[in-house]
Amino acid sequence: MDRLSPGWISRPLSRRKKSPDSRPTSANSQLSPQRSVSRRSSNSNSNSNDNDNDSRPSSRSGSRSIRGMVSRIRSVSNASRPKTPNQEVDLKEIDEWFTGFQRYNQLVSTIPQPNITPEFSKACKQLSKNCGGNFIHSLPEALFDLALLWCPTSPSTSTNLASPSWSWTSQTEPVNFPFDPTTSPDTYTLPRSSGPTFRSEIQNFHIGPVNDPYTIRRDKHNTSVRIQYPPYFHAPRGSDPKAESEVLRFTAQTIPADGFSANQLHYRDQEIPCSQLIDPQGHHAGVLMAHESSISAPHYSGPYEFVLLSRNKRVQPAEGTGKPKCATMHPPGTPIWAEERFVWDQEVVDFDEEVFKNAGEWCVVNVMLIRWDESRGHAERVAVGRMHEDAWGRLGAMKREVVLV
Repeated sequence: MDRLSPGWISRPLSRRKKSPDSRPTSANSQLSPQRSVSRRSSNSNSNSNDNDNDSRPSSRSGSRSIRGMVSRIRSVSNASRPKTPNQEVDLKEIDEWFTGFQRYNQLVSTIPQPNITPEFSKACKQLSKNCGGNFIHSLPEALFDLALLWCPTSPSTSTNLASPSWSWTSQTEPVNFPFDPTTSPDTYTLPRSSGPTFRSEIQNFHIGPVNDPYTIRRDKHNTSVRIQYPPYFHAPRGSDPKAESEVLRFTAQTIPADGFSANQLHYRDQEIPCSQLIDPQGHHAGVLMAHESSISAPHYSGPYEFVLLSRNKRVQPAEGTGKPKCATMHPPGTPIWAEERFVWDQEVVDFDEEVFKNAGEWCVVNVMLIRWDESRGHAERVAVGRMHEDAWGRLGAMKREVVLV
């Protein structure tokens, strides 16, 4: 595998061919895709001033406007109509992980990093007691796949070295969970007959040393959180989690990140924690849920890879759904985080539908970008994101053991 330079996501303009395409381009001439017609509401052509302001080009040099990267999914009137808030359930009354993870999401997203509050620790103990399972570096093992998909909301590259890179406790600024199906009303209100809304691609996660591992006990029998897991071939190992261990091991499909690049996105002239992912052919193939500056920050030289983790079902947004009061509730696609909450009436376009024709329910994969330290035989998490499965498949994915610290 070729080593990637620290600036791997900022390819020089001179390497890009001039395109006759008339669509908007970024500062480094990378094409932005057409808006996705299939995921827009019937009122997407609204001429409201709010809509114009939301997507106007940024005036800053080198910035990337969200124009052409946004899909309006609800009318402005419905998006601004507050939904009657449900009475918040007392923690002691929560006895299953659907509501439990909703509350966990809210708690984590409002923690003033890097301090884990006594209230948070107390809440975790209550959730563990009522819903089952341990917390591994503050991630609930019952829904470990969901918990791994945390995303930073700040461009800060400062980290807490006492925590592993795969846990949000490694961050010194707030995080959120943009891919959480338990906080997407359009997703969790689907009828049960429609099947799972989330698929894990990992058979087992292990924590601790290779000669004495602990298998993460994911709640594979929970019907309230509609997750489909791969076949399970052997009993979990280890009687107690090695909570002090920072090593997470699992087998997964990976592809090299060589040749990929990213463009920072803006909303209302402000950077958002989302960057457009460009594949080696120059196509918009996905998104990375982080600021471009934090992804490209200088680090030790090491190979970069994308790791396949899971999939969210692509769900059509309901036009009539009012804006939730809770800031962590989000649309079913890739949401926009702005002003400390998710935007309700718009979402980021995941990929260029003119290039990637397959727009099926499971066509987008959730991936983790990792950076290997070959001398030590382990890797660190850099970011998580989404990629169209056809872009993934073109690069010849191979299975390997991933060792994260």
